[in-house]
Parts: sequence; C-alpha cells; structure tokens
Amino acid sequence: MKPPASERITLVEVFELTAPFAVFEATLRAAVRRLEIEGVSRLVGVQFYGGPGDSEAGAIITFADSSQVMDHIHMISGWPEFKALLGVVKPIDVRVYGRLGEEAHAWLRTMNVVSKVFENPVAGFVR
Repeated sequence: MKPPASERITLVEVFELTAPFAVFEATLRAAVRRLEIEGVSRLVGVQFYGGPGDSEAGAIITFADSSQVMDHIHMISGWPEFKALLGVVKPIDVRVYGRLGEEAHAWLRTMNVVSKVFENPVAGFVR
C-alpha cells in the first residue's frame, strides 16, 4: 500500500556550482544513475534543474516517508559519485517539506543551510 501524501518528505535544495556546468552535469548524471539503481526503496523521486551559464542548480528530492532518509544519507555519504558531486557544488539553501526524524534534522543542521521547515501538511494528494 502506498503511504498517504501527508507522509511524504520533500527536500528542495539550491546549490552553487563550483565547477563548469558540463563538469557538474557529468558528475551529477553518474551520481543519479547509481542512486536510481542502488538507492533506498522509499526514495520516490530525484530531479535536478539548471543549465549552461547558470551559477546555481536546484534539486527536488522526495521520499515516500521518513523511514529511510537516514539510510539514504548514510548510503550515499560513502559513494565516490556523491563525494565527486560535493566537489562541484556547494549547498546554499534547503527547505524541508514534511516531518523528518530528529537524526535527519540534526544531520541537515550540520550543513548550516536549512532555511525553512514545513512539518505540518495541510492538504494535498499524490497520484
């Protein structure tokens, strides 16, 4: 059974590009490819946005619920693809939509870029 929309966790992130866009794009594609194949099952969507000439890129990362957010973080932290990605971007803003566990909140706070947390869903649906 699919969890209700109210249990979803969405991270909306903004990154400063610290390498040329072509390098960022190639590095990102490798990381996302591995994530799609090996990532946690509750990660339902990953979308990155940006273009040549941009100094920033954005991401929308959605989990079905909070149960595997920390598993995801621990998993990708050891991957060379994500270490390479952190070499070409600098996180500058994160907004959290949904209720994360305390461990995940604490981890995000260490990045010092969380600008807003919206924990209480009001209305919505997911098809």
